Amino acid sequence: MSSVDDFYVPAYRVVLNGKVQPQLVQDIISVTFHDSLKDVDSVDLQVNNWDPGEPIPGQAVQGSFRYHNTNTFDPFQELELWLGYYRQGQDNLQQMMVGEISSMAPNFPAAGGSTLTVRALSFLHQFRIQQKTLQFNGKTDSQIAQQIVQEINKDAQAKFAKIKIQMLDSEVSDNIQKNSEKPWPFLEMHNQFPIVFLMQRSRDIGYDITIDDDTDASGLRTITFHYQLSSSVLRPSYVLVWGQSMISFQPTLQTARQVSAVTVNGWNVQTKKAISKTVTRADLTGGVKPIAPEDLGLVDSQLVQKVEVVVDRGLKDPAEAQQVAERTLRQLAQGLVEGKGKTIGLPDLRAGSKVQICMNPLDINRQPPLDRFSGIYQVTETTHTFSDSGYTTDFTCRMEAKTNS
Repeated sequence: MSSVDDFYVPAYRVVLNGKVQPQLVQDIISVTFHDSLKDVDSVDLQVNNWDPGEPIPGQAVQGSFRYHNTNTFDPFQELELWLGYYRQGQDNLQQMMVGEISSMAPNFPAAGGSTLTVRALSFLHQFRIQQKTLQFNGKTDSQIAQQIVQEINKDAQAKFAKIKIQMLDSEVSDNIQKNSEKPWPFLEMHNQFPIVFLMQRSRDIGYDITIDDDTDASGLRTITFHYQLSSSVLRPSYVLVWGQSMISFQPTLQTARQVSAVTVNGWNVQTKKAISKTVTRADLTGGVKPIAPEDLGLVDSQLVQKVEVVVDRGLKDPAEAQQVAERTLRQLAQGLVEGKGKTIGLPDLRAGSKVQICMNPLDINRQPPLDRFSGIYQVTETTHTFSDSGYTTDFTCRMEAKTNS
């Protein structure tokens, strides 16, 4: 039997320009936070925009609009969102995002009261300052990412006071060693925002970006980018059991794009001679080996014959061709099992998290699990929703392994 001490109440807090706004609670209908591995985080507030006021005799239309004619939710204001729970009146909320309001959209329906949708984007949106063309010669993936972060820092310091954006040298060195990163002879970012290029490229090569945002007593804001292979990102882990902690789950097993090997055909950019390299699943030795069809009990002779061919590329040597082939094959393999789930509100469940999903309660401590879709999943996208119905977290994910061993 649960005691009062175990009772948790879902809650949120909205902060505008550094000030808590308790008076808005009565008018905020719902709060939605969204994050993913490929785009900036966002918050959507749905707000009641109509004040019925006191009845006025003889006046057909009673009341007035509450917010869209005021400056309360004007764009460019800083918005901070906290989500979590109260326990015995104690605040246990977690900061989900610090960003700025980018849009407000009033709605005037044919029936019912007016509402206002307010959207805020993560502070990363603020770093879409200037589109640039940059060239990277003889640098590894992590060194390229670090150079891009340095460009973002340079632009940000010209626009904002007391800010430092960095990628740690020690993490770059670790990535090069652990992931056997090889330098690219030539790579170009053409007329793009550096932050957008960084996020798009990280997704293409199988790296994830996580960020620490700290402000010290002097007001200096230090933003640290962590750039790691998807298989090595460490985030709080959860065990989600269908019918218990997990409300629903819809996995999809898809083999249309699954191949046994990837062949890269190109040419040496200097000698103009042809280069060809083939990589099979057995060659994927760095990091966590992707889940394979046979791990799910699938036997398909057609899969053995399927090869993805990448052509029309300039290459430096066969080693670079192998690097391209390995990353292409890994990216395809990660799409074998993808899923969509819903659970109770979990503030720590974010894009980049690892979760153990158990379709059978007996699979929690069983290796290998009984159910085909039980396993270790990488969360790629989350949507946290707070409304009259409570606090829930929807997520998308991809299976990375059958067990956590």
